Amino acid sequence: MENKYLVFTRKWRPKTFDEIVGQDQVIIPLKRAIEINRIMQAYLFSGPRGTGKTTTARIFAKALNCEKGPTVNPCNKCDICKEISEGSSLDVIEIDGASNRGIDEIRQLRESVGFGAAKGRYKIYIIDEVHMLTKEAFNALLKTLEEPPRHVIFIFATTDPQQIPQTILSRCQQFKFKKLPQNLIYENLKFIAKNENIEVDDNAIAIIAKSVDGALRDAQRIFDQAITYSKNEKVTEEIVRNLLGAIKIDMLKNVIEAIINEDMKLLIEIVEKIFEEGYDLKIFLKELIENFRNILLIKIGNSQMVEISNREEYEFLKKMEEKIEREKVLFYLQKLTEIEQMISRTYIPNIALEVSILDMILKSKKGIEKKIEEKKEIDKKPIEEKKVVEVEPTEEKKFIVEEIEEDEIIENLTKDIIVKKWENIVTRAEALKEEEDFIISLKKCKIISFENNKLLLLAEDSFILNRLKKKLEVIKKILNDEFKRKIEVDIIEKNAYLKRVEVHKDVALEEAKNNPVVKKLEEIFGKFEEISIKK
Repeated sequence: MENKYLVFTRKWRPKTFDEIVGQDQVIIPLKRAIEINRIMQAYLFSGPRGTGKTTTARIFAKALNCEKGPTVNPCNKCDICKEISEGSSLDVIEIDGASNRGIDEIRQLRESVGFGAAKGRYKIYIIDEVHMLTKEAFNALLKTLEEPPRHVIFIFATTDPQQIPQTILSRCQQFKFKKLPQNLIYENLKFIAKNENIEVDDNAIAIIAKSVDGALRDAQRIFDQAITYSKNEKVTEEIVRNLLGAIKIDMLKNVIEAIINEDMKLLIEIVEKIFEEGYDLKIFLKELIENFRNILLIKIGNSQMVEISNREEYEFLKKMEEKIEREKVLFYLQKLTEIEQMISRTYIPNIALEVSILDMILKSKKGIEKKIEEKKEIDKKPIEEKKVVEVEPTEEKKFIVEEIEEDEIIENLTKDIIVKKWENIVTRAEALKEEEDFIISLKKCKIISFENNKLLLLAEDSFILNRLKKKLEVIKKILNDEFKRKIEVDIIEKNAYLKRVEVHKDVALEEAKNNPVVKKLEEIFGKFEEISIKK
């Protein structure tokens, strides 16, 4: 057939290592192996779909068999390179593991490995989706894989390495491919558009790059389809959204605004319209989750991590961020994720979606109101129940701390007193306008001991430990202000503390076993199976 159209995924498939983007953790070691002639008998390429596993295997095969090689830059001009690129090489055999998964196919492969390469230096077997092979097929392959002829190389590609037996994995050099970041996919599509003389909106490319979850091949396929859809005219954002089944940006903004403003009537109307116009509810929920995540990132000051199509979208999210509390955003993200999982299991997705979102808003309102009431109750308690002394207020707030007897401070400070006064410590930290993460960490830490004027605190995890250690001097100052004495502070992470306790137990047990009295008892009664030591 003449003038047969070549799709972008084939036309723009990389032909050299340098054309592969975003996989340096794989490409650099392979190039080094070729340069120093350390070629292994078996390789495993694993990772998500559309990230370049099979393409890399072909380029590696060309690099090893090229007439000018082995070389990290195959010429792509010699007969061997051309045959490998076209898939017609007798020395590079590509096998689909999904359709050739039985023991008979692997037996045929074992019989063929004994024959030498036709033109190149190596006979290379590329088995795609290798995890689909049966257990018997893997067993049949095992011996050949362990001691193949010197001219044979196996390259396995898989999206699910967990399904491959450990006996196979242990005989392969493994390389993990990763999802491509959106900016690299965006640049690749821009490059194709420029070279193909395609007029396209930047927003349209950005939406494609965001929708493919790191799979470059999927992005090229969707872009190719969008060009066909536009009849070779300008590819717009609207065309791409229609193609993907994504809702219009204005409609999405209205939903976000309705949720934040808690406008339930408007929300039901929009959800009904989304359903009536046939939009994919899963894509809609995914976009909704992404937008609320971006609002959260802006809220906590991580704007550089926000993934958006244009400045206008950022300004909208910034405006929404100013209208909502951080706790609400976190709550909405949690609930929207649960709704996304639930939608695929229901027969009436539109009603389920409406009810779930309305329920989410109502629970959020009740939760905020409950927190306000709890705060009011906490604020009342010290005034009604305790003898108090007021501390000089700051501009925005003042706090109340419990008065401590002077002789108690100097002579009788104990762990129990510090535990009792810990709420005051937290309140003092809040009055100093310390970061909220530090305040939360301070609330969550536990008091283990107080001996010789040294306080030992327990942090639940490494995050809390690091947060508290950074503010160690602040903690010491607050303790000094509260108890009118200089207190040394040490902080230990929970797992490390548990290990320390176990070591002390083991040492105590060993000491007990070596005790002369215990040894004498053992001489009389025989060895004890177990000695239990209680502190």
